[in-house]
Amino acid sequence: MQTRWWLLAGAGALAIALVVGWTIYEVSADPLRGVETVAIEPIENVPDFVQDGVLGQLSVKFKDRGIRIDAANPDAVIHIDVSRLELTESGFYLEASLEIKKKTGERRRMIFTLSIDQKGINAQLRRA
Repeated sequence: MQTRWWLLAGAGALAIALVVGWTIYEVSADPLRGVETVAIEPIENVPDFVQDGVLGQLSVKFKDRGIRIDAANPDAVIHIDVSRLELTESGFYLEASLEIKKKTGERRRMIFTLSIDQKGINAQLRRA
């Protein structure tokens, strides 16, 4: 009887560990995992030159990951919400939240930062 109880307790602990491990893996996984093509919705309420800069640098970041921009047949649609925009005489700084809506219905978020100034262009795309 006691051996049976230990076997059941061990199996239960293993099941819990698997569920916790899988949950941690899913949360930390790349939001763009499995995406080969994206469509990017136009950014609202920003000057055209800022929108051009953001879309240009996002294209570079996506290309580095092997992702193409294809509005006709996207695996995911990206909505960009600008949370911070600073325009100065020497350039600009932008921070935006990207909402990624995959064909599967899954929704994920990423953070995109872009600064263009006298030092050059710095763009970063990371998990939220």
